[in-house]
Amino acid sequence: MNLTTMLKRIPILLLLVLPLILVGCEGDTGATGPAGPQGEQGEQGEPGEPGNPGESAIPYTYVGGYGQECQHCHARTSNDVEATGHTHAYTNMDPVDQENAYCLQCHTTGWDREVTYSGEWAEANPDTFGYDDYYGVDGDEAAARRVMLEAVQCESCHGPMGPDFNQHRPEMSFATLVGPEYPEDVVSQCYPCHKGQFEGPSGEAEAGYLWSGHATVAEGDLEAFNSEHYAHIGSCNGCHTSEGFIRDTDPAFLDYEFDDTVNFIGCVTCHDPHAGDEGSGFEAQVRTTAAVEVAYSYPYAPGDAEVPKMEDKGTGQLCAQCHHGRRDTDNVHGQITDGYAHFGPHHSAQMDLYIGAGCYQIGDLTYEGDHTHQNIAKACVDCHMVRETEVHGSTEDYAYHNFKVDLGTNCTSCHPSIDEAYVTDYQAEIEDLMNDLATRMGYTDYHDMEENWDSTADGVLEWQREAAYAAYFIIGDGSMGVHNPTYAESILNNAIAHWDANLDK
Repeated sequence: MNLTTMLKRIPILLLLVLPLILVGCEGDTGATGPAGPQGEQGEQGEPGEPGNPGESAIPYTYVGGYGQECQHCHARTSNDVEATGHTHAYTNMDPVDQENAYCLQCHTTGWDREVTYSGEWAEANPDTFGYDDYYGVDGDEAAARRVMLEAVQCESCHGPMGPDFNQHRPEMSFATLVGPEYPEDVVSQCYPCHKGQFEGPSGEAEAGYLWSGHATVAEGDLEAFNSEHYAHIGSCNGCHTSEGFIRDTDPAFLDYEFDDTVNFIGCVTCHDPHAGDEGSGFEAQVRTTAAVEVAYSYPYAPGDAEVPKMEDKGTGQLCAQCHHGRRDTDNVHGQITDGYAHFGPHHSAQMDLYIGAGCYQIGDLTYEGDHTHQNIAKACVDCHMVRETEVHGSTEDYAYHNFKVDLGTNCTSCHPSIDEAYVTDYQAEIEDLMNDLATRMGYTDYHDMEENWDSTADGVLEWQREAAYAAYFIIGDGSMGVHNPTYAESILNNAIAHWDANLDK
């Protein structure tokens, strides 16, 4: 037990010790006699009501105590949690906010009555043993209970351990949906206190997670999402579902038996509630910041030092775990030789284009992949999430979970005169190269080619597939070259040159 926890428990320990001190004042007692024979084990008593416990119960629904009751089975997890912001959510508050009910509802444990910014309290709930039930209450017991329930503790997410500890089964949710149309067990436990991440900062429409591609896949319909082919296939759901990603990145869940219903990518998919950067985890409590190699590693074998990879991009590494091409060398070479129903890289080649690698490269042609975008400290995160906005009366960096780039905030340090037209004009240049290649292939434009070209059709030659792969690589990235203009132009110009050279033979 660390010093902070000991200090927090002093008030309640004094309450427990005081009766012993008073009994000790009655006078000396004689020597203790020999113990009598062991009696038969009696029947277990019925659990008592909260506040009036029976033999197998504890006095409160919310125990508190910073997870000390969990230590005997979950010592490592409990120690990890101690280093997160949740554990310091109360002590890091300004003293004036420690008296403010509006703030305390998200910085304490067991608070189950919503308080509006104007100070209006919701109707009382049946449970009477959370922090809100001791707020403003006089007396030593109330003071001691407030200390025990400070900050966001285990029970905030996993439910109260009392009044019968033996009956407690931790609540577990891997969901990130919100709204009355969803049953309680698939609604995010994060929403009540992290509404800004869901809905965006106050006054900024469609700025939060609810408008992201992660939340709107299958039009946000959980049943429809579960009927998609990728939801229950092991090779797919590691990137398409919350449960699959957690299973693949957290060893503690490797053999965990998840429910049959899987959930969208959301809060606990990307953020580990138990481990932060001050302990055994990573910044922003993301689940991993591991380096990611391009799947198409030719001429090297996976794991070779020479294989291009994205690394050292902080929290941006989390995105790269899934947002890369995911077609290995054998698959890509098979596509070029024989064609493939899903021609090109997997539709998520953002990492590959960004680092300037991973596209099928033709013969001895030279490919350029270096671009200044690769110098961005956190890559995906710095461009797609971090913006300045007003939060609690001050301007500060804020993580926008709709993942949409804001040109004015994210690009002006390098492009002072940038606007929407600047970007679309550049994308139009890449689109022109795509259309040049598509018309050479006999299509009106690259959209026509994407919809109608069959790489397996009779008469399609290997060199044609070599050229076409570049267009499908750009399509798979989705930024129309913005992630790395140098590499985008290089692979498209080489593809066009390769097509023309073979036509002249």
